[in-house]
Amino acid sequence: MKLPLVLASLFVAATAYAQAPGDYEEGTGAPGMATPVVVVPTAPPPPIRRWSVGLGFGSLSLAPHSAPDVETQYSVGQLAVRYLATRHLEIELAFGGGSEQLEDGQKGDREVSQGVLALRYRFSPGRTWNWWVMAGMGSLAVTHTEATKQERDLAEQSTLQFGAGLERRWSRFALQLEFRAVGVKAHDAADAMPVGGTLTDAGGMTKTPEMPVPPPGTTTTNDAGDGMAGGQMVITGNYYF
Repeated sequence: MKLPLVLASLFVAATAYAQAPGDYEEGTGAPGMATPVVVVPTAPPPPIRRWSVGLGFGSLSLAPHSAPDVETQYSVGQLAVRYLATRHLEIELAFGGGSEQLEDGQKGDREVSQGVLALRYRFSPGRTWNWWVMAGMGSLAVTHTEATKQERDLAEQSTLQFGAGLERRWSRFALQLEFRAVGVKAHDAADAMPVGGTLTDAGGMTKTPEMPVPPPGTTTTNDAGDGMAGGQMVITGNYYF
């Protein structure tokens, strides 16, 4: 009785030993080996485009500190070059200018020009919608439309500007909307207003000094060299490269 049981045991053991090492069910993996993991490579992130150039248009309003109700409106254009120095900090150099706009829609006889170096802090530079705050300084001049270069140079005043903006970006192209508060420093009194009165020379003779012409960059209510304040709104098309 024991002989058949012994023969059956030997037959089962021989069959198991004869199975090829690679004969195993599909999906279970080889005995003693982990199932291989297939790694799909991901696409590299898009390159960071640090340089951009923008062309914009908008409006600028200015009023003397001594007469804030006497506001002058200007239609302005702007060309800006920008460089993203870090992930969040962007440097901007912008030049702009335009002509006075009267209430009836006609052009006035004054124009404005400015150049500003600014620093922007971008909160989400890699997103489709992103916004920033900015601060900048430069020069601004309000002159007569027929002013000479020397008169324009005399009319230049220092300006400080603070603002915020919003951008909608499509790869290389973007639209930007920015609002700024603009402050303009007053001229020095000696440079901005005529000198009047009389002088007495060493011989006791009196004479009237020459009356220098005030810079044309000052308005009727700003002949004393008063500073100005106002606001600016610009819509810009920006191209990244």
